[in-house]
Amino acid sequence: MTYHRRTHEKSSIVRNRDGPCGSVTEFCGNFRCLKGVYSFQMQGVTNQYGYYSGSTWVNLNNGACPAGHSCFDQAFSKITYGALSFDGAGHATFVSITNIDGGSGGPVKGTIWAYSVSGFNGAIGTTANGAYLSLGDLNTAGVAQTVLLRTADTHPSLGVAILQ
Repeated sequence: MTYHRRTHEKSSIVRNRDGPCGSVTEFCGNFRCLKGVYSFQMQGVTNQYGYYSGSTWVNLNNGACPAGHSCFDQAFSKITYGALSFDGAGHATFVSITNIDGGSGGPVKGTIWAYSVSGFNGAIGTTANGAYLSLGDLNTAGVAQTVLLRTADTHPSLGVAILQ
């Protein structure tokens, strides 16, 4: 069995050749594997404490339950979607972002976050307000065409970003 490694400068792809069939496995070497505008969507669940008044939910924000009401925790879907532009040099700009029903609460349009990539894994933002990245397939230029996203909080949202 032979092992051979070479680096392709333009896209920072590292190719490993091993095994009797000479199979090729590719992975990203750094943040240059994320470059361009990606459309993304994330979904998660948020829990709110409150009660229904008729068919309208009243969120008490963990405050005291008013007399005469039956209060409880209710799970709601939260969605965040938009477009994110990666510069290939470790900076990502939110081109657009929309939060529905308590979505991320994070960045707004124009916000710039740092990102990093190692292999097919990465991170964007900070541990307090950011997401983990899992890069999918690479195009011929060595840029990830899809990215799986997971927020870094205790009730993570999951999503996908697709290169446009």
